[in-house]
Amino acid sequence: MFKSGLRSDVGVNVTINPLDQLRAWQRFHIRLTALYGGTVLLTLVLMAYAFYWLGVSAELQALQRRLLATATSLAHSINADELSALPVDDIRSARLQAELLLRFKQVATEDPDVESIYILTPTAEPTKLRFFVDYVKQGEAGKPGDAYEASELPILLKGFVTAAVENEPYKDDFGLTLSGYAPLLTTAGKSIGVLGLDVAADRITFIKQRAFAISASLFAVAVLLVGIASLLVARNVRDPLTRLINATAAIARGDLTIRLKLQRNDEFGLLATHFDYMTTELQQREMIRATFGRYVSEDVARTLLSGGNAPTLGGEERIVTILFCDLRGYTTISEQLSPGQVVELLNLYFSAMNAIVDEHRGCIIEFLGDAILAVFGAPIYVQDHSERALRCALMMRERLSQLNAEWDDSPQAQRWWKRGVSKLEARMGIHTGPVVAGNLGSPERMKYAVIGDSVNIAARLEELNKELNTSILISDEVRARVPQDLQIAMRPHGEHKVKGRLQVVNVYAI
Repeated sequence: MFKSGLRSDVGVNVTINPLDQLRAWQRFHIRLTALYGGTVLLTLVLMAYAFYWLGVSAELQALQRRLLATATSLAHSINADELSALPVDDIRSARLQAELLLRFKQVATEDPDVESIYILTPTAEPTKLRFFVDYVKQGEAGKPGDAYEASELPILLKGFVTAAVENEPYKDDFGLTLSGYAPLLTTAGKSIGVLGLDVAADRITFIKQRAFAISASLFAVAVLLVGIASLLVARNVRDPLTRLINATAAIARGDLTIRLKLQRNDEFGLLATHFDYMTTELQQREMIRATFGRYVSEDVARTLLSGGNAPTLGGEERIVTILFCDLRGYTTISEQLSPGQVVELLNLYFSAMNAIVDEHRGCIIEFLGDAILAVFGAPIYVQDHSERALRCALMMRERLSQLNAEWDDSPQAQRWWKRGVSKLEARMGIHTGPVVAGNLGSPERMKYAVIGDSVNIAARLEELNKELNTSILISDEVRARVPQDLQIAMRPHGEHKVKGRLQVVNVYAI
């Protein structure tokens, strides 16, 4: 679970980039690139490995075929009958050996891959052979009559019967070579020796190095292309994701003006379109809620809009505290001011009082002329609603005194002073009791309201302030629910009959 993009350190809000909360390997575009690139690179490695061995194998097979063809052709050109009739150390053999060496040199010169050409003849022991002639481009050649042990070279021995070639290079006293063989057959079909051609290991190494160089070059080019493609894919994924994350973080901070506006014809473009539509709807919903909250309490607006369904008529019974507040001398003041000035005065007064009610988690149900009807404990339940209502009333009274001081020098105040109203004063009644809180009206037009005898008692207590010359009156139900420090500040005013109610109310002033 990721934390919010906001952090509060000693009262200072610090905006954190949401992407900073992710390690590099946790980022989607990096994992996608690694998966995509890794898979492709692994495939390329396998392909390069296969290409290398296929290339080496093809080169070796071509070399083997050429060795067989050359050995067979050269063997057929030698007079095996003449060779079989001459002893190795005979002077006539020396002449034939010289001719063969000259011919072998010519063949080796025409084929640079051939390192040596020789003829081996059998002895009484099947695996012990001897040189009749040996031509070598570089290095020491075998002398006529020198012995050669072929016990570990079955392919060479096979060459006495049919043309054959080694599958792998082998090492003997003359070095590491790859050889091809062909039998020397007389006109009677008898094998009297074997002709061999050797290719030096350097040629084999060159073949492998060339195949490796080609494979490595192709692999490097492929890796470069894959790397470029991976970067393009990563950027193509990273950029819209980054914008989306930053946009959602902005919404979490309350900025509903953010828009993605991605001009893409893919899934990201579709996502951005729906995201922009969502933020537009949220912005409109927030505007509706904010506008709605100007006509009803913020808590009421939030409660009604949070349900997801259209509000319905009806309510629920709750124990709440009702605060009813009215201005003393309002009629006199309104007579001395124009309607526009009255509205301006009331707006200043209501704004100040509304802020205090909100601060104490109260809900203003409505403004009735100059009166304020507020409830504590609905629609949002708070356990200490009686205490909150009483402390709210005390702060409202204090704030009204401050407003009077601010209005002392205004021309409007001079007018109501002349009529005997020295200052604005508020009378408040507070009562705790049961009400039905909910939506009242018709399905087409409704309002949030609190209905019950408790509302009437609070209104009657506000009126009773006139008789008792007090500013805040509370019922015994409120007194029983507030802390001791508030109870000490109360003065009892006895029991009073309340208009419209048979039972008396025990009243206190504070």
